[in-house]
Amino acid sequence: MPERSTSSEPLKVALIGCGQIADAHLQQIARIRSARVIAVCDLHADLAEQAAARFGIAARYNDPAEMLARERPDVVQIATPAHTHHAVARLCLAADCHVYVEKPFTLTAPEAESLLDLAAERGRLACVGHDQLFDPAWLEVRDRIARGELGEVRHVESTLGYPLSGQFGALVASDPRHWVRRLPGGLFHNTISHPLYRITEFLKDDRPQIDARWRTRPGFNFPTELRVDLQGASVSGTLTFATTIASQRITRIYGTTGTLECELDGQIVRRIGPAPAPGAFAKLLTPWRQRREAARTFRRQLGRFARGKIHYFAGLKSLCERFYDAIRTGAAPPIPPAEIVRVTRIMDEIFETARQRDASTNWGGAERRGSEWKAIARDSRPAAAMRESLT
Repeated sequence: MPERSTSSEPLKVALIGCGQIADAHLQQIARIRSARVIAVCDLHADLAEQAAARFGIAARYNDPAEMLARERPDVVQIATPAHTHHAVARLCLAADCHVYVEKPFTLTAPEAESLLDLAAERGRLACVGHDQLFDPAWLEVRDRIARGELGEVRHVESTLGYPLSGQFGALVASDPRHWVRRLPGGLFHNTISHPLYRITEFLKDDRPQIDARWRTRPGFNFPTELRVDLQGASVSGTLTFATTIASQRITRIYGTTGTLECELDGQIVRRIGPAPAPGAFAKLLTPWRQRREAARTFRRQLGRFARGKIHYFAGLKSLCERFYDAIRTGAAPPIPPAEIVRVTRIMDEIFETARQRDASTNWGGAERRGSEWKAIARDSRPAAAMRESLT
């Protein structure tokens, strides 16, 4: 059990990695009274300088070990490339810091287990960035299911639209040496934890049956599309990762008495079945019910907008708050260590299954390079691992 923080002062938070996602962390932590950012760090000094300037942070570093020694933060938020997470988090835990690690937590389940074991040994907490589980719309889904609106959950469909024309997607597609392309799971490894944990929220099996396959769109030389079917003892799931559709995060949860659809981008939760009445009446009552539900959602969203509470990373703020509260009170972390390992293990199995199903692709070279990156991530010199990620 982690030690309880007895100080009434805000937790001192440092951020390592000042790339694309860093602003989201800094913006949301600024909204949390129980924490304050005292330092940022990135191997590229200009990125650290810019982040510090944008958010009024006095201390900025390009060496994580130096930052930890000088600033002695309570918590470190790790937003570096995925293959560096293991090495950087180990350094922070060894410095007696609690760690929040962006998704994916590590590249493999054994790495996740070793990090969590170290956290337990040091009496520190580790959290993974599964922030969409704490998005207001997803919390509404949880509440409605807990009230029995769907009966028993039986199937979950989770879709992620990831167009390669987007800013980050285009960068990955254009650079064959981009670190994302060289992960064991390639493009999917950096992203599918989000649609996956929206399924595993309800599919609780440690070892579900997995059927996964990927394919490569014409004009590309790496897998771009992924379809995964998961089967547990009582719940099944379907995960779709598509670069051919618009950016979107949509989940449908099917139960024995109804279905909910959650659209995270629009912060919309709606009931889409079954029909509330038989025959022709359903054609009238179904749209009427949906119209009333839409009106309620609009009023609620308007109120949240007026209070300044609508923002894309609201789930990140909620997750960080819960994580910080667990540090202060000695309570269990918002995402249990066993769940972090389970999701990581399922990801491992998805990628391995897809490779076996598609042995005719050129993935063997990428698999070899992924092994090289895992070796880099295990390096005991986190700065070296981060430096490799940027070459």
